[in-house]
Amino acid sequence: MRDPPRTKVAKRPFTREVSSFMYGFGDVKETRPDSAELMEEMLLTYLSDMCAQVKKTARKPKTADFLYVLRKDPKKLARAHELLGLDQEIRNARKAFDAPEAEVKRTGATGAILK
Repeated sequence: MRDPPRTKVAKRPFTREVSSFMYGFGDVKETRPDSAELMEEMLLTYLSDMCAQVKKTARKPKTADFLYVLRKDPKKLARAHELLGLDQEIRNARKAFDAPEAEVKRTGATGAILK
C-alpha cells in the first residue's frame, strides 16, 4: 500500500538529525550522504506506514491510537510509554518553574499586589 515513487527529488527534512543519530549509534563523524538519505527514506517510509495504520483505526488520531499500532512490538511500545512519561515530567517541571515567576509579576518588586 505504498505510494508510487516520486519523480521529483524528495525534500529531506531530517538529514542532519539522521546523520547525528547514525554517528550516535557508531557510524563515522562525517556520514556518507547516500547512507543518510537511505536511512531517512526508511524513516519516512516507516512513519508514513504507521500513520496510515493509525488512520485506519481513527478519524482524529490521538496518542492512544499510536500506542495501539505499536502494541505488537513490546520494545517500541515500552519506549513510547517511557517518552510519554518523560514528556509529562517536563510539562510538570515547566509548570512548577513558571508558577513562582507569575506570582512575582503579579505582586511586583515591592511586594504590593498590582492590579
